Amino acid sequence: MAPRILLCGDPIGNLSQLFKRVQSVNKSAGPFDALFCVGQFFPDSPEFLDEFLDYVEARAQVPIPTYFTGDYGISAPKILSKTSKKAENQGFKMDGLEVSHNLFWLRGSGKFTLHGLSVVYLSGRQSSETQFGKYSQDDVDALRALAEESGVVDLFLSYPFF
Repeated sequence: MAPRILLCGDPIGNLSQLFKRVQSVNKSAGPFDALFCVGQFFPDSPEFLDEFLDYVEARAQVPIPTYFTGDYGISAPKILSKTSKKAENQGFKMDGLEVSHNLFWLRGSGKFTLHGLSVVYLSGRQSSETQFGKYSQDDVDALRALAEESGVVDLFLSYPFF
């Protein structure tokens, strides 16, 4: 059976509203295997920071496996730096760094398989600086190398959209 995937744009830190909608859609048309968020995931103002941290720090439940790009916004560097240092996130990982249960950060660029679906992504905005929310020429070159491999890509995620 083909995987059932949900896609959304910028939640901008409003995760309670996002996951309430996901639960509603999952109940009426699900079950779904995963959610991909493409765009600004982190809040852009302090208004949603406490709510956002509830999900990051596992005080609130992420209802289905959720993968995000858009690694910029308030507290993104602090949260993602901490995420990068977790033991389970060490090494070469293209299937997402685990931020908390069911919440995964797609960093830089990569390719992975999820429930038989081939997913390729380019996360962030282009910059020669190596900071959160940015991708480098190395990330683009890695995608070019992936494009030369045989096989089908089912889903390509990028933001801003090209």
